[in-house]
Amino acid sequence: MKVVLNRGQYKITIPKDLAEEKGWGAGTKIRFVEDADGKIFLKVIELKPLKKEIAAKDKTRK
Repeated sequence: MKVVLNRGQYKITIPKDLAEEKGWGAGTKIRFVEDADGKIFLKVIELKPLKKEIAAKDKTRK
């Protein structure tokens, strides 16, 4: 992953394998949450599921 500055906002790209495994489609909103030990977690705020036909097509390629 890398951090990119885009129109005044920092953005990261989630690896495709992780997004597919979690069922996160384009437009899913995720928040970074830090615990008391300083560990960072991702928390889904608004889920936009993967379209079924896209997910099914990708599974047949593996």
